[in-house]
Amino acid sequence: MKNISLFASDKIRMHPNDTTVDGLGIAAEPYLILPLDASDEELEKAIRQCLESSKSNAPHRPWRKEETAAYYKHLGVRSHRDLGRGADVRLENGQHTVTPVDKQGLFGEPLEVLEDELLETVRKCLGLLPAEAR
Repeated sequence: MKNISLFASDKIRMHPNDTTVDGLGIAAEPYLILPLDASDEELEKAIRQCLESSKSNAPHRPWRKEETAAYYKHLGVRSHRDLGRGADVRLENGQHTVTPVDKQGLFGEPLEVLEDELLETVRKCLGLLPAEAR
């Protein structure tokens, strides 16, 4: 399984998640930051890079306070609230599942999408589509 997190506020921020042996996701490098007006090609390339970097079966370990501070620093924000809207993208057995994440960090209903629907679905979750397309 591959898993990434994306967020949009003043910029698009994303990173892979390493999935632990007990199924928890832990943020991992690379931490990528793109402008809100990134082209489809730039965004797709970054999503693929993060998916390729995601690992499974990482050992379980507690997430320390220092790691939280470093996480926010890597992403160029001060807190979770600064991340904005988000999307969790999971690739498992060739199937993409996109789960919207609201500004408070609450997960919405997961959506199974085809490869050619992934980019538009991610943009919609991040609030980056024109109003008429939402």
